[in-house]
Amino acid sequence: MFVLCLFSSVVSQAQGYFKETPLIKEAYEHIMDLRFEDANRVIVNIKNQEPDNLLVLHLENYIDFFTVFINEEKKEFKALEKNKKKRIKEIEKKGDISSPYYLFVQAEIELQWALARAKFNEVFKAASESYNAYKLLTENQRRFPDFIANKKSLSAIHVLVESIPGIVRKVFSINGSIAQGTHEIEEVIRYSEKNDFLYREEAIAIYTYILFYQNNKKREAWDYLLQSDLDPVESPLVCFLMSNMAQKVGENDQAIELLENRSKDPQVFPFHYLDFMLGKCKLYRLDDDAVTHLSNYLSNFKGEHYIKEAHQKLGWYELVVHNNIPKYKRYMKACQNTGNDLIDGDKQAQKEAKRNLNPHPILLKARLLYDGGYNQRAYRVLISNAHLFNNASEYSLEYYYRLGRVTQSLENPKDAIDYYNEVIFKGERSEQYYACNSALQIALILEEQKEYRSAEDYFKRCLDMSPSDYKNSLHQKAKSGLNRLREKK
Repeated sequence: MFVLCLFSSVVSQAQGYFKETPLIKEAYEHIMDLRFEDANRVIVNIKNQEPDNLLVLHLENYIDFFTVFINEEKKEFKALEKNKKKRIKEIEKKGDISSPYYLFVQAEIELQWALARAKFNEVFKAASESYNAYKLLTENQRRFPDFIANKKSLSAIHVLVESIPGIVRKVFSINGSIAQGTHEIEEVIRYSEKNDFLYREEAIAIYTYILFYQNNKKREAWDYLLQSDLDPVESPLVCFLMSNMAQKVGENDQAIELLENRSKDPQVFPFHYLDFMLGKCKLYRLDDDAVTHLSNYLSNFKGEHYIKEAHQKLGWYELVVHNNIPKYKRYMKACQNTGNDLIDGDKQAQKEAKRNLNPHPILLKARLLYDGGYNQRAYRVLISNAHLFNNASEYSLEYYYRLGRVTQSLENPKDAIDYYNEVIFKGERSEQYYACNSALQIALILEEQKEYRSAEDYFKRCLDMSPSDYKNSLHQKAKSGLNRLREKK
């Protein structure tokens, strides 16, 4: 009885509340379209008209998160980071603890700063914040099992749990699976189709991401995204999501169209990474103006990532389109001297810049065409130049790997497996990533053919190899594959 009275006393002293009012929804929509000036004007109105509505703290954190995540500027990150503790303390001090938003908003703030922090390689702090978010969301789910917004964020955490080392999961008592996360986000999607749900766009993004990457249902994810009413013209975030997936399912022309038609409104927060994406997509098609967009990215972006890769891609253009080796080398020297090598793309660019062996223009051309989904063109390039890559050639390993990738995309799995096995036989001990990814691709083909035992063997072979490039992403995909197979047994 005493505890109940104490709880009632705490609630009665709470000054704040959480309510999705029309102003909250209006500000949120502006934020999702990266119209931060418009959102801040609405936030001023919220503070005047709804001074105790603590959901405004969530909105302000969204703006900080997107600002840091998109700009990647360390000084800006450090300045805005201070707001995190202030917001959580204000929620703890004023928030209504009987509301399902009380723990949810705190968890969202923790999770957003974990994602932002990961941009700057602050791995341990990011892991700690992610775990804090997990605990808050799990407790909130226990208290409010019908609060659907909770499952939006939990779904993303649960599908990623299986990629965490087992000892870490055991120590922190973290549970989850791809199946659990998929089920949760599907529940959220069904709810959002019948109800007015504030976080609907986020739920769609998470759902397509889980389908695409964790469940390896790329075309299904892309088709779902196409059928949604998300607007890639008005929202740079939607444009990023849709163009990224379009490119990865072989719809490079559509990715270019999406990126070229995005809003150019100066009131929209600049998202320079979209220029980098457009430059890469144009390069895959071997368009002359690829250089313009990649150069714009380097001129305008002041953040941490993709600087090295952008220089590398400019070098590739010169090598493939103009066969200009001196200019290629100048770009690769700039690649060595600028940017950071914290992510796979930049790491690979840095390693290429340090190597004396230049990419072969023919193989590089085939690679770019393949990456753009222009598989017939890539196949013709490879077959017509087969005489250049006999078994004695230093490029023969890559040649068979490229043939495997192209024939797989042309839906000729038998030949693809033969080429991939040739790569594994010749390059299993190589530091290059070709054999490791060949094992992964064979596993994915066999999984699709429902030959699960053989697929498992190849996923494990992928994990047994340690290439110098793309190791983390390849191993992560192999682990996700093994997790899927366990759920199918």
